[in-house]
Amino acid sequence: MSEIPIGICQLESNIAREGYDPRPDNLERAMDAIATADEQGAKVLVFGEIFLNGYESREFTPTYAVAESDDDPFVQPLVREARERDLYILMGATTHKGPFPGDVYNSVLFIGPEGLMGTYSKTHVAAFIVDGGEKLAAEKLWWSPGNELPVFDTRYGRIGVEICYDVWFPEVARSYALKGCELIINSSAAVCGFEDSWGHMLYARSIENCIPYLHVSVVGKQKEFELFGGSRLYSPTGEVLAEAPRGKESVQTAVLDRSLIFAARGAYHPFWNRNPSLYQEVARVPVPGEPGSKPATPSPLDSTVPNYAPLA
Repeated sequence: MSEIPIGICQLESNIAREGYDPRPDNLERAMDAIATADEQGAKVLVFGEIFLNGYESREFTPTYAVAESDDDPFVQPLVREARERDLYILMGATTHKGPFPGDVYNSVLFIGPEGLMGTYSKTHVAAFIVDGGEKLAAEKLWWSPGNELPVFDTRYGRIGVEICYDVWFPEVARSYALKGCELIINSSAAVCGFEDSWGHMLYARSIENCIPYLHVSVVGKQKEFELFGGSRLYSPTGEVLAEAPRGKESVQTAVLDRSLIFAARGAYHPFWNRNPSLYQEVARVPVPGEPGSKPATPSPLDSTVPNYAPLA
């Protein structure tokens, strides 16, 4: 199919608090958005970062994590909707892989008509200062990093997934492009103050790989952070093909023409013109003590520990 009808689901998301599980309310909002996007003709529906559980749920993050399984009670309804409506649904969620090692992840559940096709877990978990130290991006307190860049084959082409801060690392998008992806989707919670940064990086990631790039954010106030929305779809040559409003909810459908990739790559030849022999340092793993290196002794709960079956 040469066209991809994309549902951009830019919504507010409730966060957890003492005695309050946000998942039922957020799931209900998602169901309404799915129905609306389906009526508009969308076939690939995308929600923002941790929409299902609430991005700023903080200390309640592990309490309300969902299993990476079709059997999870909050995943089941999404699987049913995808199957009955013949859709692909990308849902931001905090997930777990089971009780041991017990870590939770900032993830996107990739659901299709055939069920849960897989999960992408954020590989670059943020930890930095915001607004000169007045706020902190402290994601590493709540989520462990993923260690894979999976691709998802759909009847609308091969899709790669990023989450928010991943966009700061061009190696992610380039890796997806080299794996044959025809669309990169970034699910985020885009914080006010970074509007210009998002515009620059989304533009750069699309044109440097000649690939369509979709950014979908949660919107609204969550604790001290205001999420501005501004979800948008970029063409392989950096044009904005669709954009949601800033500061308010929106469900809209944009139709992406996959043939734009052929036109862009036929004109600019980004991969033929590369010189990979010069870039080996980018992929070299630093030895202990060098900038960017990890501790010499891994934690017993290092990501190399096998994943066990999810909880029912």
